Amino acid sequence: MADAPMPAGPDGDVVVGVDGSAASVGAVRYALDEARRSGAVVRVVHVVPSYIPVAPAYALPPDDLEAVGRSVLRQVLHAAGPVGPKVRLATLLRRGSPVASLVDEARTARLLVVGADRRRTVVRVLTGDTSTGVAASATSPVVVVPETWQPGTRRGVVLAGLRNPAHATDLLRAGFALAEERHCRLLVLHAWKMPPWYDDIVFDRVERERWDAQAHDELESLLTAWRARHPGVRAELRTVHDQPAHALVRASVSIDELVLLRRARRVPAALHLGATARSALREAHCPVRIVPPGAQDSDRGDALQETGSVRE
Repeated sequence: MADAPMPAGPDGDVVVGVDGSAASVGAVRYALDEARRSGAVVRVVHVVPSYIPVAPAYALPPDDLEAVGRSVLRQVLHAAGPVGPKVRLATLLRRGSPVASLVDEARTARLLVVGADRRRTVVRVLTGDTSTGVAASATSPVVVVPETWQPGTRRGVVLAGLRNPAHATDLLRAGFALAEERHCRLLVLHAWKMPPWYDDIVFDRVERERWDAQAHDELESLLTAWRARHPGVRAELRTVHDQPAHALVRASVSIDELVLLRRARRVPAALHLGATARSALREAHCPVRIVPPGAQDSDRGDALQETGSVRE
């Protein structure tokens, strides 16, 4: 019998989706760190596949699938290590589409965390990528944690990748708030580069420097109000002549977290993320936080059961 639902934290839960991979373990560790700072409840969610035919005359019973799902939850939590005395944690099984179920579970969460297993490239191409799917459609911020990430490595820098000044408000709000919460420096990076033919022919070194300076002056005014709201955050603006995805991935080696804004919804869900964001999710060396521009709907999955609460 399922335990009674655990009350949410003061600012919402941290929902973390797990699938049993090593990347899931890193995602749980990230979520636990977040909960220790915020007091949020961590809800560890595994999505059990729908009723799957094994052969034309036989299908794997749902109870067997749920038993495997509970085992996945136990193994991931064991690998993640001690929860800690002040962290409230619950586990939950759901059935259905991983993306739709996780997005629905995090509808009112402060954060949805998933891992990115980058070794399974062929599998992602054939079956789709849960991390990209939830980042493209969740109403809550989504943090995608690379499999290689390790907790405890602190560099003291949050980076916000600023592409379009017209859409900077949500990005800067999230970037300054995260830097203040983490007691980090905020680096706002704007990278620009024309298509190769124009870039090679039109822009010599002097012209590039002039465009860099002009972009820097125009964008600097955006930070003034945010610096006043967050006087404890040391914010630096940097403009570079580089392909944006390349600049962000290169910078991700020496930062704690990369913050990007998801584009507004004008196209099917799979295309909500631009090429730069998709490249960052695939290649960045640090956790990548995708900030949604507004509330969005998602299809609901069927809840199975809350499997229990854990406190160590």
